[in-house]
Amino acid sequence: MTKGQLFLWPDRALVLGVALDSHPHAHFAAQWSWGISGSFRTRLKASDPWQETRATFFAPNQEHQLDSTGTLLAHLFVVLPTRRTPLCSQLHADFAQGAAQTAFAVVQQHLQALLTASASAQQQMAHAESVLQHWLNCALPSSSDALPIPSGKLQGRDAQRMQHAFQAITTQLQANPGDKPEASKLAANLYLSESRFTHLFKLQAGMSLSRYVLWCRVQLALQAIAGGVNITQAAHQAGFADLAHMSRSFRAMIGVNPSALQKMTIAFKSGGLN
Repeated sequence: MTKGQLFLWPDRALVLGVALDSHPHAHFAAQWSWGISGSFRTRLKASDPWQETRATFFAPNQEHQLDSTGTLLAHLFVVLPTRRTPLCSQLHADFAQGAAQTAFAVVQQHLQALLTASASAQQQMAHAESVLQHWLNCALPSSSDALPIPSGKLQGRDAQRMQHAFQAITTQLQANPGDKPEASKLAANLYLSESRFTHLFKLQAGMSLSRYVLWCRVQLALQAIAGGVNITQAAHQAGFADLAHMSRSFRAMIGVNPSALQKMTIAFKSGGLN
């Protein structure tokens, strides 16, 4: 694989390549990393000694540092809902060990398929979705308290209302990227109180309105970068105040610097997983 690969969903991302940021950093998406071609080094703080591993997990907002030294890595980023029992970072994660080893072999098969140059874009996305689903099945505890998606996914009229809200936000940002969709106006258009709207929105999206808007801006910037636009122009096209603002947002969302994405192929799944 000569170029890195990024597969993006509304609240998840899969990145294949060498370590994208060798400096200590943190982001609010949870991160699982796997050494496709071998082990790599990692630590939680710059003052900690390096530890060699093949599999790691970093909890949301946990500072960490990776050194791949040329090793090909897979990184899975997931925006997790608020949890009663926080997850703890693991420098030697167990999602590919013991009882999970057989199940994780399926993840490895699909990762190898993603590295096949002859695969079509549709096949690549299908393999990426299989990686995502099987990896989370191996990596997250099976208790309801640890589900990767809120268990209260909406049905019926509430779900329809939120779909209208998502569409309104996307349409507004595409037409006027600099706008900031307001919860009060979105709620009024759906004949809901603002508190009821924000509650339903977070249940359906798995994140707050402000984070969802930020995620939409990140996707708009990624689409621009994938189309060949330079990163400064992409920042303005996506509604960021400047390049520094976009860089901070990218690092906060998926731990990746925008400049690194110019060396990657990028694929989107706007509707999320079924």
